[in-house]
Amino acid sequence: MPCLSRIDHRRERQVDSLSYSFPRRSASWVRKLITRRKMPSLRNLALLSLATLATAHGRTKRCKVPSQYAKSNGTLDDSPAIQKAFAKCGVNGVVEFGLGLDYNVLTPIKATNLSNVEISMLGNLHLPTNITAVQEIVNASGGNQQAGTLYWFWFAGPSIDYVGTSNVTTGWINSYGQQWWDTNPVNGTGAIARPHLLRFNTTNSVMNYYKSWKPIAWNTQLIGDNITVSNARIEATSNGGFPFNTDGFGVTGTNIIIQDSHISNGDDAIAVQSPSHNVTFRRNFVGYQSHGMSIGSLGQNQAVAANVTNILFDDNVASNILYGARFKSWIGGKGIARNITWSNIRLENVTQPILVTQTYVNQGSNQTQLFPGQVTGRPNNSSVIMENFNFVNISGSINSYNPGDGSCVTDPCWYNAGLPQLDGTQAIIVECNTNSSCSDFKFTGIEIWPQKSEPASVICFNATASLNPELGFACQNGTFFPLE
Repeated sequence: MPCLSRIDHRRERQVDSLSYSFPRRSASWVRKLITRRKMPSLRNLALLSLATLATAHGRTKRCKVPSQYAKSNGTLDDSPAIQKAFAKCGVNGVVEFGLGLDYNVLTPIKATNLSNVEISMLGNLHLPTNITAVQEIVNASGGNQQAGTLYWFWFAGPSIDYVGTSNVTTGWINSYGQQWWDTNPVNGTGAIARPHLLRFNTTNSVMNYYKSWKPIAWNTQLIGDNITVSNARIEATSNGGFPFNTDGFGVTGTNIIIQDSHISNGDDAIAVQSPSHNVTFRRNFVGYQSHGMSIGSLGQNQAVAANVTNILFDDNVASNILYGARFKSWIGGKGIARNITWSNIRLENVTQPILVTQTYVNQGSNQTQLFPGQVTGRPNNSSVIMENFNFVNISGSINSYNPGDGSCVTDPCWYNAGLPQLDGTQAIIVECNTNSSCSDFKFTGIEIWPQKSEPASVICFNATASLNPELGFACQNGTFFPLE
């Protein structure tokens, strides 16, 4: 974690009441204030500005969450005070975590009756450092059986604005994930009983400068409509064990934008799940050992048809990661994925730059599965149909000399299973399950090269010329020859 500044808490003025309201000031009062011979302090001007902005949004209440972190030497739990703040100011209000202050969040926060609220994240939130204590909480919730049953933070309701700060020394959620990663069992895919970090279930909302340091596993699930995420920073880089399942953003919803963000992690930077429509991921950096910009996985639950349409990944950078552009659906799945575009992507040292597979299997345990259903031994009797997939202006280098990542715990590695022998030259891998499950695929402006002095190659199954007349190359295993 960056060196998070500990401000002099003795100088913090104690607020007697948790909740207070901004006074309404007339225009004449403001004019008198600014014409006084003694100018108001910067602090007063800032408060006036915040008051005006909050009032303009109808957020007339403000709760500044008190912190016990400093006076208790980081031992007392601030969760009760946080819950109290959301109860008082969670509707038409502002819940503020003080600039540079530290807060212990030793028990999960659930605020699901929010409406028109700003979460002003100017301080640092600390999850428990005791692994056993967290596992006991997760186990009590049933969260050791299936992914998604426990979130440490759960915010729900319309018009929630999560507003952090560009100051890199504060505004972080620190989950102390390194110690979890270092306890990964041998040939395992992460410790048991891990929580998700944040569920953001909302409409007409924004997240700005959301920052996560060393998440235990899954970071953020976005659920809802009209959500914009900007300037997020997720740091799941490890100096020890692999950070399994540290997905950046899981997305289920409509009209969702993630932009201008930095994600360094050990699983999907973004995973667009069903049902989702009109999702944009643009101007982002994806690094470390990430699994890239993904659709899916789709079709694990064979009882439900997947539905994902109008997804755009544009103007992104992918560096030193496992996958660049990626689509994954399960054998025996059903549903539709339509109008998907990856465009203007710069690659550096990426093992599998473009992968489309309909034979996906999650190598993990039941805990890592998002949906119920068999993980292995599934009947191959249907496929998620893919229509109008576009790969445009994707360029950069293939990781030829040290491919893969630390998530490999089997032989062959899960990411090589079912593929012909890979040799570090594959720019494109397209695995259509049947000769009718892929249509209107288009590849244009593909300039991807191996680091070793050999031509780029492709692996391609069942992308038939009749259904994909503008594919851009011959669907066969061998050297990549663009036909444009």
